Amino acid sequence: MTDSTLDISFEGYFTSRIATDPDPTNEERGLSGYTMALAKEDRLDQVIRLHVDADYLERNARKPLREMGIEIGVNVTSVSYAGKPWSPGASLIGAKVDLVGKDAPLDGPIFESRNNTTGSDDTMSFVVDPFDLRIDHPARGVHVRALDYIDPDDPELQLWQITNPKRYARRLTSNFASDDMEAAEAIGVYDTFGYFRDRRHYLERLQEQAAQELRECNDIARKRELQYAIQTYKSRVHQIEFWGDRVSSKLQYMVSWEHDINGKREFAGDVGGIVSTDPPWRVNYWFGGWDGDLLTGYVRGTLCVGFVPRGQRLPTRRS
Repeated sequence: MTDSTLDISFEGYFTSRIATDPDPTNEERGLSGYTMALAKEDRLDQVIRLHVDADYLERNARKPLREMGIEIGVNVTSVSYAGKPWSPGASLIGAKVDLVGKDAPLDGPIFESRNNTTGSDDTMSFVVDPFDLRIDHPARGVHVRALDYIDPDDPELQLWQITNPKRYARRLTSNFASDDMEAAEAIGVYDTFGYFRDRRHYLERLQEQAAQELRECNDIARKRELQYAIQTYKSRVHQIEFWGDRVSSKLQYMVSWEHDINGKREFAGDVGGIVSTDPPWRVNYWFGGWDGDLLTGYVRGTLCVGFVPRGQRLPTRRS
């Protein structure tokens, strides 16, 4: 943020069906890491999803996601100029924020690492790739795009094809904290051990209820549903108990990035002034609050764009 930028802040819950060490990155079910895909769920595809539809939730939302009031979705929450709230930017409030594009052969943006091929799993040093940020509120005529290339001279080059990490160092994690209070505040969890202790007890109660119903059930289709539910509860309890602190500690993780935007910069919408796409825009963001059982976490960030309020003169360029 500077005195000459319009700062668009966003936040919300995201989901990522991601394999974890010691599973290889391309493991689709989860065999030896602490995350797994249950039998009727989608595979582990690594994709960072800032928004999901009802069908996705029907397949993948595990109890008690909805019961906790968690909604997957990232939106603009505030707009400021020169460090103060900027009321003419109200048209941006509530706009949908998304990451688009694909890291082939995967079907969307990911935390690129490939088991330490790039970055480092040990220090949570990743590249979010591709980085194509979109902010849209069609009803208000709002559209923003911030596209950053790993190598602007070769936009098609994939990260794993780059042998010199200095070429993508600016896109690696800028900071990592394992016990961060901002992440704890964002998800409202300060006792990580108690959080998963309560989760385990909750799942055990669901298992007992399903077992009781199964004993009294005569409908074959319903019996199969209950048997499946019991096994999923058992599997989740096992993961929480077996992995212990490796699961619970992630709740207060915060992994941060900050970098310029070197690619396409698009802006449409009335925000009380002129948005410039000439100087580099800058973005800072963090992912954290990771629940390895529900496969959800929290993201918060700010896109800073060049801006001149209506009525002020544009700065002149020096030759």
